[in-house]
Amino acid sequence: MPAGSATRPLVERRQVLEAGGALALATLALAALALVALAWAPRPAVAGAIEVAPVSADLAPGQQAGVITVTNRDTTATSVQVRAFAWTQDATSDQLTPTQDLMVSPPLFQLAPGASQVVRMVLRAPAQGRETAFRLLVDQIPGPTDAGQQVRFALRLSIPVFAQAVASGRAELEWQLRPGGELTVVNRGTRRAQLAQLSLTLPGGRAPLALTGPENPYVLPGQERRWLARGAALRPGSTVQASGTGEAGRFTVDLPVGP
Repeated sequence: MPAGSATRPLVERRQVLEAGGALALATLALAALALVALAWAPRPAVAGAIEVAPVSADLAPGQQAGVITVTNRDTTATSVQVRAFAWTQDATSDQLTPTQDLMVSPPLFQLAPGASQVVRMVLRAPAQGRETAFRLLVDQIPGPTDAGQQVRFALRLSIPVFAQAVASGRAELEWQLRPGGELTVVNRGTRRAQLAQLSLTLPGGRAPLALTGPENPYVLPGQERRWLARGAALRPGSTVQASGTGEAGRFTVDLPVGP
């Protein structure tokens, strides 16, 4: 069932999202490791004068290589470092762990003004059972301004890379909503889902309740994510509508409020 259509739980609070064309997501951090949602449109990701395309990479089942292109749009030369990380999640945050399962080449290079560099990535082993997620951190490294100054990162782009296990992979989402406004979503499927701009609409069509939680809209396979509608007092047994934006557009899900 496409994420962009009006949806209903298939088994209690389960929603099935079929595999579809992935929209792009890039994140930008300024001198920090935090991942902040930048865009998920198909145009290149841009941080300062550094441009990366595509902003999300999908490796089909059996495909073990792919490329991104890094371009310097500045009028001065710059150095760039690219590193691969395994990407996992907990209820409210994302974890990046250095990995050798996805290799990149070249990992460090200099770009003249207007120049581009093709960076190749190679998956050492195909994904098994369900989609495997990585992130490529693309860092612009400024030149030193003072003798002895430590290397510091000026700008960073975080590019999702998904290695698909099966062509028919899909996300299977289980939703749970509690009276205090805590919304939990578990992805039991074999493919990631996107749940951006989530909100809850109470019975009677009252103004939607905004949800606070993960900034990253992805729910990876086998992972659980949690949001909270602060100040909500929901009646157990009532039905609340959750809405948001997925890979295929807007979606809605009717959720029974649990005990």
